[in-house]
Amino acid sequence: MFTRLGTLAVRRRRAVLVLTALFFVAAAVLGSGVFDKLSTGGFQDPEAESTMAADLLDERFGQGDPNLVLLVTPDGGVVDDPVAVAAGAALTDRLAGEDAVASAVSYWSLGSPPPLRSEDGDEALVLAFVDGDEDEVEEAVADLTDRYEGDQDGLDVAVGGQDAVFHEVGTTIESDLAKAESIAVPLTLLFLVVVFGGLVAASLPLFIGGLAVFGAFLSLSLLSEVTDVSIFSINLTTAMGLGLAIDYGLFMVSRYREELRAGRTVEAAVVRTVETAGRTVAFSGLTVAVSLSALLVFPLYFLRSFAYAGIAVVLVASIVSVVSLAALMAVLGERVNKLQLWHRRTPDEGRGFWHWLAMAVMRRPLPVAVGVTIGLLLLGAPFLGVRFAQPDDRVLPEGNPAREVSERLRADFSS
Repeated sequence: MFTRLGTLAVRRRRAVLVLTALFFVAAAVLGSGVFDKLSTGGFQDPEAESTMAADLLDERFGQGDPNLVLLVTPDGGVVDDPVAVAAGAALTDRLAGEDAVASAVSYWSLGSPPPLRSEDGDEALVLAFVDGDEDEVEEAVADLTDRYEGDQDGLDVAVGGQDAVFHEVGTTIESDLAKAESIAVPLTLLFLVVVFGGLVAASLPLFIGGLAVFGAFLSLSLLSEVTDVSIFSINLTTAMGLGLAIDYGLFMVSRYREELRAGRTVEAAVVRTVETAGRTVAFSGLTVAVSLSALLVFPLYFLRSFAYAGIAVVLVASIVSVVSLAALMAVLGERVNKLQLWHRRTPDEGRGFWHWLAMAVMRRPLPVAVGVTIGLLLLGAPFLGVRFAQPDDRVLPEGNPAREVSERLRADFSS
């Protein structure tokens, strides 16, 4: 099978690369909008009694927990000042009249209950319930935040609450990924240049990574049309995409260069690479995909989404490595060694650091196994203090406006 696959990649190299380029363009165009299609929820079991009870309360009585909080600070610093009372009541009425808001109450509309006033009396709360599914609520919260945050007729308004927090989570993930990729890609390229010694060979794993990430984005975008997909799956996509690209790229490119040095023709070297390293990549990818598929049994789509992302990125990375990269290496031929920054001498058989390490391990297998096990246990020791919880405002970076509202609620309010 792998011999035929390698032969196909060599004989139809240009057709394979044209199809790969078309796939990349389609994935980049259609997959780049995936952030707007993913959801920030997925932490409740839809079959749980508590979830079904909450759905019934919403459906039949229009009741739901407040998911939007306005933290209001009057300019005068006293929430019971007549000017602040009038402005707070007007703010509450205006928020309650919004199309997306099912109900809104506040310290001023409920007769000044102490739990809705800060202990110092300089802050008060407006609580609102924004109705709709997760995507509708997120869109509405984003719009309400833009319009209500800041100065409102002598009141300084900060927006928080559960859905404001999760809206900020989605926005933060998108910006953080862009920042992470701007750092990770150059560092990855530098690492690969050190390993391969040349720019052309070092760039090939990035070819895999780009296709794997955008291919997974396309898969998630299509899946979001038929089922809910969590925004948190994006983190796994980019991390695994780059990681697998380096891993599989090292397998394929290193083996190809070894075959060339052994005197094989370009075509024979590509086929042999697919037969050996390609087989390793394919079975590695299949193993990872099967392992991740275990997450599909969970009823929480937050967890299922990691399976969607992981399986998509590993399958695309595997196919691109075995087929598209093989075709690209066939086109490059000996030019895979171009733009060498330095030439690394390949150690003779039975020599070199890795040979020495392997022999040392085999001479003392038991002490090495014990030492490695102890090291792994020490690295895993912090897990003994893990505390599991649902994500809240603390997943946001310090200084984020939605997180600051939650911190002020905890610090300034007795309730």
